Amino acid sequence: MTAESPRAVFRAKPWSGAVEAARLFSARVMRRWSLGQAEERVTAIIAELVANAVEHAGTDVEVRLSRNGEVRIEVADHDPAPPVMRMPDPLEEGGRGMIIVDRYSTQWGTDRAGKGKTVWAEVDVRPAPFSSAPAL
Repeated sequence: MTAESPRAVFRAKPWSGAVEAARLFSARVMRRWSLGQAEERVTAIIAELVANAVEHAGTDVEVRLSRNGEVRIEVADHDPAPPVMRMPDPLEEGGRGMIIVDRYSTQWGTDRAGKGKTVWAEVDVRPAPFSSAPAL
């Protein structure tokens, strides 16, 4: 991957360190792409999707990032079961991952891929429109 490349790929085995490795990978990519304003959202989404893949699929994971007006995140694994967004009990420790994905992305979904699936999310990274309002 180079700074000019609009795509980046990361592969990991299903181990506990995969989440942190994917998060660090995505942070580096966002900095190389000069998209620091979206780094927190993108890394949070990737951490949640990779954690879900490691915990529920237990298979190799592939993370793909691409950019074109937005950053598209894709996390592929070998389990066909789609993620489920649910409202966990307030005292429950987990179960909020897809809520985070939903809140930080402009849209997300799941595509079947062979014997597995790809969960994707998009994050808008276009600059906010210029405001001509006078400063106070």
